[in-house]
Amino acid sequence: MIGIRRWAILAAFLWLAIASEARKKLKRDELESLKSIETDIDEEFDELESCQCGVFMSQQIGIREGRRRPRGPPEGKPVVTYDTESPSLPCGTGGFKHCISKCLDVILKYLPRAGPVICGAVERDIYREKAFLFIRNCGGQWTPTNFSAGKEFCCTDGQHHKC
Repeated sequence: MIGIRRWAILAAFLWLAIASEARKKLKRDELESLKSIETDIDEEFDELESCQCGVFMSQQIGIREGRRRPRGPPEGKPVVTYDTESPSLPCGTGGFKHCISKCLDVILKYLPRAGPVICGAVERDIYREKAFLFIRNCGGQWTPTNFSAGKEFCCTDGQHHKC
């Protein structure tokens, strides 16, 4: 009887040791697979593209008389565009955030003179419209940033005036 107990204890000890080693190997394999996924993601960010900023007016994005149409890409060409100097931003969410940041830096410089700039660039009369910032990164479509000039613009014959 004592011999059977010793064999059972030895078998239980061996089973625990093997199970423990199996868990360690499984964790190592999971860690290796996660590392390979991370390197795949990093390789995607190696492709760098320039970003483009675009300002669209209320009517171009579907806001007319305070009513908004279903969301979608803006209509027509942007009133004002700005391209970054050189390809410098990765494609993906990181590049998207950096592109917004670069665009905001540029837009904030020109915001005090935005009225004459927008009115000089728009090819129609506008009345009480806001300007909205969109970006295009990695050759995609215009993407809204949810940033807009806090003021409304009014232009007649390309000249800015108070609304």
